[in-house]
Amino acid sequence: MAPPRLSALQKAVLRWLLAEDQRLRGTMAASHQALVHAMAHEKGNLSHSLQNLERKGLVTIARTPGGHAQAVDLTAEGRRRASPLTGSC
Repeated sequence: MAPPRLSALQKAVLRWLLAEDQRLRGTMAASHQALVHAMAHEKGNLSHSLQNLERKGLVTIARTPGGHAQAVDLTAEGRRRASPLTGSC
């Protein structure tokens, strides 16, 4: 079965998260706020894309007790799917 298709925004998010993971050497998850700032998209669109990526098993989203996204991290599958995307920027 083919992996689920990704939108252009979802691909950009995975590329950014992979670069951030490499920069942080996997020691911590990326800040949701930094991701929103880096993507320069409407926060609602980005949140929707992140939720879809989470449902696909490509990212995990850490939330505050109030339910707001705080940090985003790639899963092992997310890293695998993001790696080939870095050459297509």
